[in-house]
Amino acid sequence: MLLLIAFAFLAGIVTVLSPCILPVLPVVLSGSVGGGKSKPWGVITGFVVSFTIFTLTLSSLVQALGLNPDLLRWIAAGLILVFGAVLVVPALKDRFMAWTTSLVSRSSSVRPGKPAGGYWSGLVLGLGLGLVWTPCVGPIMASVISLALTQTVDAGSVFITLAYTLGTAIPLFLIMQGGRSLLNRFPWFTRHSSGIQRGFGVLMIVTAVALFSGADRLFSTWLLNTFPSYGSGLTAIENQDAVKAELSKKRGSTLAASNVGAVDPLTLGQGAWINSDPLTLAGLKGKVVLVDFWTYSCINCVRTLPYLRAWYEKYRDKGLVIVGVHSPEFAFERSENNVRQAAKDLKVTWPIVQDNAFGIWNAYQNQFWPSHYLYDRNGTLVETHFGEGHYAETEAAIIQALGGVVAETTKVSDAIPVSASAKTPETYVGYGRGARFSSPETVVPDKPQTYSVPDALAVDHWAFGGPWTIGKESSLAGPGSSLSLRFQGARVYLVLNPAEGKPVRVRVTVDGKVKAPLTVDSDRVYTVVDDEGRSQGLLKLEFEGPARAFAFTFG
Repeated sequence: MLLLIAFAFLAGIVTVLSPCILPVLPVVLSGSVGGGKSKPWGVITGFVVSFTIFTLTLSSLVQALGLNPDLLRWIAAGLILVFGAVLVVPALKDRFMAWTTSLVSRSSSVRPGKPAGGYWSGLVLGLGLGLVWTPCVGPIMASVISLALTQTVDAGSVFITLAYTLGTAIPLFLIMQGGRSLLNRFPWFTRHSSGIQRGFGVLMIVTAVALFSGADRLFSTWLLNTFPSYGSGLTAIENQDAVKAELSKKRGSTLAASNVGAVDPLTLGQGAWINSDPLTLAGLKGKVVLVDFWTYSCINCVRTLPYLRAWYEKYRDKGLVIVGVHSPEFAFERSENNVRQAAKDLKVTWPIVQDNAFGIWNAYQNQFWPSHYLYDRNGTLVETHFGEGHYAETEAAIIQALGGVVAETTKVSDAIPVSASAKTPETYVGYGRGARFSSPETVVPDKPQTYSVPDALAVDHWAFGGPWTIGKESSLAGPGSSLSLRFQGARVYLVLNPAEGKPVRVRVTVDGKVKAPLTVDSDRVYTVVDDEGRSQGLLKLEFEGPARAFAFTFG
């Protein structure tokens, strides 16, 4: 437990650098202006109180009362909007100062010359800030939140939450104190303090509008798309083997014999719902629910979709609900627009929840794409399966959960075939999970470097050729770059995206024979080789422009 507390404290400190924090940074900085020296302390107090209480109790209340999961977010946006208006409109500021002065005078005396109400105005600001901070948590706090929803909060969860909150409070306080020192050091800032306060008020109003409209999420998505590696290592501090082991002990097997009255992990999605309003397992009681974990660039997930589609069309009128939990493997899969377009292209019409923070994933202790969890009408987990296949057994379990008799399972005509000859394992092209790399040169991460392809490649090995920038999650090809792979299988798939947003043409050869070229025009998985009669080959891809390569899969 002490290990989790220590790592939660460190995780809290680095969270301030997360991409999802940037949209609310003006709220933090506003703690630097006005209100005297006590205002930052009020902000920190409000943040600690609201974040801790929200994490440990309010999620359960929202679930129990059937409230919209975004309600607390809207409350926070409302508080920030009011406070921004107070800074912008003099009349509102005068009334607010009179109210806080009256509040303070009832509890203590106000020394002459001391700004009245600074602490209390900061407290209001901190309360709102704590409510919008939760989507930025990492695996440790996601685990605590999932336990809170199972109503199994213990002393350890309280200490972990407090450690994380205090860790986060330290950089927040330093930012506010640093801003205050900067403003006080230069006379120009002092002379124009009223204008600076109004400026921060405008920024806070803009932040509140962004929170109401969801534009803050769009901004975070744009940031991740523009700078894919930004923030990718922030949760690495929590992904230590020792931490994972402690989390597994703490979580236990809460879902092994779960009842949806006690566990409602769908409330942990913290992302957009597509094709549906937000759903909960508790609200779906009486239905048969298939929770399917997937991500749209995973070819293994894509191969399961025709079966899910067939079952949804055949059984939804009888009471089947499919909920797709989209837990992204790569940064570009975090984009709501990308997921919506992929759902349209792949004909996914059932409800989808974006699980960008892996809250649902962690609640299920899931480890695989794809995987599914089937609940009967009473909310009891009756079947699980990881990976592809097992389709007849899953359909039989669905029929039994619906109260029917298994006759003949559904024949799927548009299923993507899986070759029995596929032997090459999934291969990542970034240095974080890359393996079987055959280029003789030393890899220098995140720096452009020229590589040459060896004269011979061993089976299941691959190599760069020409200018490449090797990243942790993906590698960036420059014009004239090549990627060679000796593989076993009938089909080769590769996740690619156009690095500059412009279509990129890729020349494809297999064993020296030219195949139809690829045009990389979006962030998705591409079929590079599709030849049922083939068992192995030497693939070469030649890029005419900049493109990112993520991972090979085979069929």
